[in-house]
Amino acid sequence: MEEKVNNKKRKLSFNIEFKATLIIIVLALLIVFTSMIYFSITEKRENESRYKNLANNLSSTVSEVVNVPDYIELRDKVLDIYEQQEKKPTSEEWGSPDWNEYTSKFAEIYEDPVFIRTRDFLRKLVDANPNNDVNCFYLIYVDVARELCVYIVDSAPDEEACPPGCIDTFSDVNKPVLEDPEYGFPAYTNNSAEYGWLVTAGFAIHNGNEVVGYAVVDISMAAINAKHLNNIATLFLFLFLSVVAVCIIGIIIVHLVFGNPVRKLKRVAESYDKDDPETTHRNFVNLNMNTHDEVSDLAESMKKMESDVYNQINQLILMNKELEESQREAREMTALANKDGLTGVQNKIAYNREEARINALIKEGQMEPFGVAMIDLNYLKNTNDEFGHDAGDDALIKLAHLICIVFAHSPVYRIGGDEFVVILTKHDFNHRKSLIKSFNIKNKQLMDDDNLPDAERISAAIGYAIFNPKEDTSVEDVFKRADKFMYERKRKMKGE
Repeated sequence: MEEKVNNKKRKLSFNIEFKATLIIIVLALLIVFTSMIYFSITEKRENESRYKNLANNLSSTVSEVVNVPDYIELRDKVLDIYEQQEKKPTSEEWGSPDWNEYTSKFAEIYEDPVFIRTRDFLRKLVDANPNNDVNCFYLIYVDVARELCVYIVDSAPDEEACPPGCIDTFSDVNKPVLEDPEYGFPAYTNNSAEYGWLVTAGFAIHNGNEVVGYAVVDISMAAINAKHLNNIATLFLFLFLSVVAVCIIGIIIVHLVFGNPVRKLKRVAESYDKDDPETTHRNFVNLNMNTHDEVSDLAESMKKMESDVYNQINQLILMNKELEESQREAREMTALANKDGLTGVQNKIAYNREEARINALIKEGQMEPFGVAMIDLNYLKNTNDEFGHDAGDDALIKLAHLICIVFAHSPVYRIGGDEFVVILTKHDFNHRKSLIKSFNIKNKQLMDDDNLPDAERISAAIGYAIFNPKEDTSVEDVFKRADKFMYERKRKMKGE
């Protein structure tokens, strides 16, 4: 009886050849699946990031090239019908009687020449996409009061397109646009029953300074993911064939070699740890097989394979670090090249670059309203002569600090020894008079502060002018007027 039990145990045991072969197979499969998981996750993230960037770029481009007067005309027609409807079912009720009745009210829009022209233009943009990644472009209006998105025109095929007046509710990720129309719809992924898995992005359409709507793009991730799965399948096939080849070689070697060399090789193979590549690499480097047979060859092959993978990983890490360092140095060099060494504000080089940029926009008729404030420190020569150049430098630094505090939303430039320029746009342009007044008040407080040393009681004159598109052809025209007003202010202050 006891002999039968022992025979059964022997039958269930595995010889060293089988065990070693099994280890090789398991190790190879581990590498395969680890590599597949890694490349699958990496490629998926890269795809999502790449198509988010593409969606942002495409929606931004469409917002720039769309015919704004056509869009406004079409939007107003759609909103006239939209406002008259007591019931406003959203796309979540797509196909319901209420939704069908609501969308039928916009049937006349389909025959409108402006609608047809705008829709066909958007479809041409879709067809122009070389990789056929774009699902559709569409133009929408945001009803801020009701927190709804209203479709104006959709370039999708007729049977798939959202009809004019179609309503979407806001998801949390898009609600910032309700507070800030300029925020738009930064690229995000969305997987819904109505529209499927999409990458969506939208940029504001401007009529002058006013946001009148949004150009939105949908990129379907279904085809992209199918391509992703195809790549994974190809990778799996390649790795599978590689594993088969490695396993065949391993079985032949194991068949010829037994004992300690195999067990030693087994221990090293089992030490593979993708989360601890340094320890793994040291283990493989310290693996010395002196059997001068197939086991030695296998050991060297495995060491080379691991070394190639290790070097490749290190090379990728090094390249990434070098790229980050290069980008950091480039940013620092750019900042230094455009920075005034004394005051810390931007310098004449930066001003010339900004002037050229604005001049180009003026020439194209796309420049938003702006103004130029010219500021000059009074009595700098007297300060240098009486208190020394260090005191003069301190006065310039103090003036620059005051300018930056008052005009906190505008770029400040030092263009000469005691001359500063501020380009006023948006917030500071709209509040320019109060800011100029604030500057003069704060400057007077410094001048009248008896607790400060004489050298720190700075005095500065300011003058400003705003861009007149009917008369001005360049920033220089606005600058000259601001400079003139500044000198008038300077003479008045000296007279006082």
